[in-house]
Amino acid sequence: MLFYPTLFLGLLYFKIFRVRRKLEKKAVGTTLEGFFANTALAVIVLFGSLSEPWYLLLTTVVGMNIMASLMVTAVQLGIFIDGKPLLGLSQLYKVMPLLAMVVISGSVGTVTINYLG
Repeated sequence: MLFYPTLFLGLLYFKIFRVRRKLEKKAVGTTLEGFFANTALAVIVLFGSLSEPWYLLLTTVVGMNIMASLMVTAVQLGIFIDGKPLLGLSQLYKVMPLLAMVVISGSVGTVTINYLG
């Protein structure tokens, strides 16, 4: 099922997007990318509310949101090996367009597979 991985990646993208928006200046490309990815996340949540039981969707969204928040917080605090950061926010920012593309294509794929058969 493509719904749950897309939901998790969408929530992870949303958390990274919020951190980037607070730390950097707004660029048109980043804003446009965020708009499309966050719209795809809203579509996948709307689809989930129509096709999944509300209590299952609510617990899943809360749990995945906590996991995504902890992952971004761990990167912000830093994982250091020999005094050098293993993974930084700049490396996460480079992956954001790919993550946005995966979220958009996953949400479109989930909705079309279930409604078009």
